[in-house]
Amino acid sequence: SQDHHCPLTHSCAPIESPLSPQENRPLVVTPQPIPKQCDYLTRLFIMMQLDSMCDSLAHSWRQLATKAGSDGRQMDVRSMALLALALLSITAPLELSQLSFAIIGAFAYALLQYMQVPTSGAAQQQRSKEKAYALDAPPSPPTTAASPKFTPAPTSYRSWRERSAATPSPRKPAHLASAGSDARRIDGPKQEFRQPSSQPIPKPCFRAVGWDAEVQELLAQIYPSPESDKVVAQLARAVKRQLSRYIPEIEVTGFLSSDLHRGTAFGVAVPEVDIVASVSPDVFLSRVQHARQPHSAVLADAKKVQKCAIRFCTNQLVGTGGFKFRRSAFKGLEPKVTLLASAGLCGTGEAIPVDFSVNSSTPLYNAALMTECGQLEPRARALILLVRRWAKDRGVCHAAKGHLSPYAWTLLVIYFLQVGVRSGPLLPPLDGFKRSAGLAGKPAASAASGWTRPEGGVGGQKTVGALFKEFVAFFATDFDFRKEAVSVRRGFRAPPDLALPIHVVLCEDGVTSEVAPSIEDPFEPKRNLSETSTAVTVARLHEELTRAEELCSRGGSLAELLEPWVPPERAEGDEEVDN
Repeated sequence: SQDHHCPLTHSCAPIESPLSPQENRPLVVTPQPIPKQCDYLTRLFIMMQLDSMCDSLAHSWRQLATKAGSDGRQMDVRSMALLALALLSITAPLELSQLSFAIIGAFAYALLQYMQVPTSGAAQQQRSKEKAYALDAPPSPPTTAASPKFTPAPTSYRSWRERSAATPSPRKPAHLASAGSDARRIDGPKQEFRQPSSQPIPKPCFRAVGWDAEVQELLAQIYPSPESDKVVAQLARAVKRQLSRYIPEIEVTGFLSSDLHRGTAFGVAVPEVDIVASVSPDVFLSRVQHARQPHSAVLADAKKVQKCAIRFCTNQLVGTGGFKFRRSAFKGLEPKVTLLASAGLCGTGEAIPVDFSVNSSTPLYNAALMTECGQLEPRARALILLVRRWAKDRGVCHAAKGHLSPYAWTLLVIYFLQVGVRSGPLLPPLDGFKRSAGLAGKPAASAASGWTRPEGGVGGQKTVGALFKEFVAFFATDFDFRKEAVSVRRGFRAPPDLALPIHVVLCEDGVTSEVAPSIEDPFEPKRNLSETSTAVTVARLHEELTRAEELCSRGGSLAELLEPWVPPERAEGDEEVDN
């Protein structure tokens, strides 16, 4: 209808006027149209009511969707029907013009909500990060003394890594470094330059005369002593005592690689002690999540849980445990931190650097291989200690800087004793290591039966010093790092396995590339231990191998070989560029 009539129009009857009774004419009230201002106000009121109802419906919809998402299921049919009925009851009494205005308003409201999604998502992501780091907050110690005893099984070291494999890191694999941008990102650390030092470490001096005599004197110094074993056991007990206040189920193990009382270059950068805390991820989360509820993204990624566990334990050890924080290394496959144990905690006259990690398997693998190598061939363990000491003093053993780790150098020595000794192999493939083969998941029945330990002959008469000379000559001149792979698991020379990623690094000129050594982890065949290498560290590796081979060829002394490496002086042009 075009005109709006008064609701009393159809029920009006003639009314006699008391002022004119003689005329007996009916008095009729004539309806008047509503002004346009009242029509505009009515429509405005209707739009305000519709906007309020749409806002209420949107809020209800978000609540139902959030509830359905938190329960892990879709919205049921009953909720959908209630929403549809509510919309129908609102829109049914409306006229066509009013309904069109309502639809336009609904679309405008949806557009505004869509434009606000990125901002709310960013805020939610920031809140997620804050919740993830909130795991570092130390909770109060558990009040119940009776807690279930947690004893990690031998496979607990692998369970965390297998759980991490289910949620791969967003980083690209190492073999994609051939592309320009990715290779530059992986190349990371640049050339190191000399820094002023208040206590420079001099080169070692030996009383013995002759190469083999000097080697034997050094080995007598760096072999782990019973006193060093006691110190490491004491450190492990101190760490467990401190962390058990918050996680009673935790187990702590100490691993020693060399003697503690023989200070060497890069002693803090590459500690000889590994402290590994073992705890189930579920147990750790149940113990610390009552402080602040962790975000679901943290729970889904085992790598983040492991890093949170390391941060949490480090806070307790540094706060009141008698340790000092030195540095962290979270870029590798197994994150860890370097701590400095106080002299009073160790019971010695000096502080001892240690590498602390949670559920790390590398120290266990390294200790198992070194122990079994010593049982199969006594010279093997001695050669491992000598090579690692040389690599440490010459600055090519710091994994956080992109160099090969001590574990990788151990595998290089074992591989050399398998395929590089000129008189014949001194060690079998991994199948011949009974305990190590068990850690790798191989049954004991598959142990190598065709290999026998050489008795006498030329190979049995070679000294550790002579084997070291052959070691550096083999990797400096004979072994082809671009086409061959170091595989202790196979025990023979061959190209890299198809499952092993090849790590290619881009040089500083941005054009040429270099292939990093392919070193297969025998316990994780798909893992290349040189995945953190850079163009600078690869060049340093070849440089040190060439230097050692030249010194051994011309009859240089062991003291000259182990002279601590000093970075080059910074040029004036380089300093200006850096500034």
